[in-house]
Amino acid sequence: MEKKLKAPKIAVSTHLDKTAVWVGDMFHYTVRAIHDPNIEIVLEPLKKESLNLAPFVVREVTVRHSAFGGDKKVTEVILLLATYESGQAELRIPSFVLYYFTLKAGSEKGGDTLAESFPVPATRVGLRSTLTADALRPRDSRVIPRAGPERWMTALALGLAGMIFLAVQFTRSLWTSSSTEKPKTRHLTRRAKARMLQDFLRATQSMGRDSAEDQLRFYGEVSRFVREYLGQSLEIDVSSLTPDEVASALKRHGQDGLGAPVKTLLERCEQVLYTRQGADLGRDWRDEVQGELGKLTQRLRM
Repeated sequence: MEKKLKAPKIAVSTHLDKTAVWVGDMFHYTVRAIHDPNIEIVLEPLKKESLNLAPFVVREVTVRHSAFGGDKKVTEVILLLATYESGQAELRIPSFVLYYFTLKAGSEKGGDTLAESFPVPATRVGLRSTLTADALRPRDSRVIPRAGPERWMTALALGLAGMIFLAVQFTRSLWTSSSTEKPKTRHLTRRAKARMLQDFLRATQSMGRDSAEDQLRFYGEVSRFVREYLGQSLEIDVSSLTPDEVASALKRHGQDGLGAPVKTLLERCEQVLYTRQGADLGRDWRDEVQGELGKLTQRLRM
């Protein structure tokens, strides 16, 4: 199984060592990125504790580097996965985002280079039985009896009785639903939204500024809150989207005015969280991001 994404600098493909698994089986899922020599994949987020690939459990993460041709390199991220789901024909390994640096000639790693990202496509895995290849038809040896008139007449009578029963139940449910008011889905009120935003602003203002851990905590909380608020308030699932994809989703839902400020805020959060100079950037941007966050909350209240 192989899926490929076309990109100007990185060609991504995914590979499975098994096309179908059973409950509890472990298998290897390989993400293979062919890229230019000046591309460096960020490895810090690739930890089994931080990768969320439900319904699969990440047991192990291995990264390998090698040469490809004369002017390319290959980075392989090998995930050992297992699943305990059942009752489905296939499962889907969800998409996730990888980050990378583009190193310029003469520049040092960790300078002013900003991280970029690309998505790893989702991959489907089949769930199959454990029958061996020489026993694919376990009932071939059974003798199939002939169906006499008494059998099909009995089956016909039972089928008619079942259809009558279903018709009665359907008519009763229609009568009940017409006479009973359906419960309405409860949404956040405008007052509740305003209170959520006000409480979060107060919490961010009280966060520390001195250490690198304080900066990472601040920007991590800002990214988490913005994504969760969009999901609860505007009913837009942006939990696994990149900043560009979040802006596109807001535009599709008629929130074009929020796209640019939300994208800028999330991009700064990711640069602080996933780049080597993140702590310094976070300290320099802190007041500006706090102001942008205040302006964004004013827009979200409308």
